[in-house]
Amino acid sequence: MKYDVVVVGAGPAGSTAAKFLAEKGVKVLLIDKSKFPRDKPCGGGLPLRVLNRFQYVKNENFIESYSYGGLMYSASLKYKAKVQKSEPVGAMILRRKFDFALVKLAIDRGVVFSEGKAAKDIKILKDKVKIVLDDGSSIDSQVVIGADGVWSLVAKKSGLHQRRNMVDMCVFQEYKVDKETLDRFFGEARFCYIHARFQGIAGYGWVFPKKEHLNIGVFIKKEYSNIGIGENGPEMGKSKMKTNLLEIYKNYIKTLKKNRMIPEDLEMRRYEGGALPVAPLEKTYTDRVLLCGDAGGFINPISGDGIYYAMSSGEIAAGVITEALETGNTGEKFLSKYQVNWKKDFGKDIEILLRSTKNFREQTEKFLKLASRDKKLADITLGMLHGRLSIREYRWKLIGRYLYVYFKDLFGLYGS
Repeated sequence: MKYDVVVVGAGPAGSTAAKFLAEKGVKVLLIDKSKFPRDKPCGGGLPLRVLNRFQYVKNENFIESYSYGGLMYSASLKYKAKVQKSEPVGAMILRRKFDFALVKLAIDRGVVFSEGKAAKDIKILKDKVKIVLDDGSSIDSQVVIGADGVWSLVAKKSGLHQRRNMVDMCVFQEYKVDKETLDRFFGEARFCYIHARFQGIAGYGWVFPKKEHLNIGVFIKKEYSNIGIGENGPEMGKSKMKTNLLEIYKNYIKTLKKNRMIPEDLEMRRYEGGALPVAPLEKTYTDRVLLCGDAGGFINPISGDGIYYAMSSGEIAAGVITEALETGNTGEKFLSKYQVNWKKDFGKDIEILLRSTKNFREQTEKFLKLASRDKKLADITLGMLHGRLSIREYRWKLIGRYLYVYFKDLFGLYGS
């Protein structure tokens, strides 16, 4: 069977790319190894810029609820930065529902969806790409999009894959809770909690209240830690200190209960975990191949959020491929436009965040002490972290406000 484009992976990146391609009249096949709806490791916090860029996501089929504020605590719990707005600061989703809604939207636009089938091999030939599936069948196309996650088969088979010993990790659980419980602990504003550097980790713990669920998790940056997943799981890294992420998560739950941030009778159930990319790949294109979302390494290196970059990269890929098919040029040179375009679009944000990661990690306690004393600094900080404010537009405002608050604190103008 022949298609113009085959998209491997039906997460936000793949579904978005498929949707935009189909709207241009491109014959698209979207494949995924899972049956939908399916769960996906994620906190479920959706930056508002996703809604601003992709207006159709505002539909109730996608969004569970909205949060109107947040609290970010320092590692010592001594300081907290608080933000509360009359307008939403973030949206909450269930990935099982959100991803399936994106797939159905792509199908409505004319995309052919094949679920429960995994790509086992990708062969890039002179005149086409051949995708071999796990049932032995094969599909031909002019271009293939790899949207198949951090361990992307498409990236590996096309030669774009880089050794990914360094990955970020997360562990979380999603609890079903009633409205009364959510009202009691998170108020009508549905405040989110962020605990920076919990137990000294290079990452944070989170609590995200939703419509009928409570998502609690821990995100840890791998490049600064040695992680053991579970008591007998794989250990990665070279540090002498071994960090067991599951134990950190259990301690996080205990701390939340002790400080009455969640119900004491909330019972830990089976936890979920996942790997996240650390940074974009050096190259995200080659002959007849583009990589989107986690497969391309697109992620906020401080917060771990990747949905905005996934959907944006899918949209950008669709634009470049449509032009490539129209001109009959699907080679590497033409498809290099994709990398130029995503770098112009959101690449600068990721670059700034990557440079800021180490300083933010080391200065968190001091930073939150100042943010706890200045509402404007807190607002800019949480707004940038949650994607409400543009990193490029607000970074100098953040630096300027930080220096203002720093010297005001230095001269004792806040009092004791």
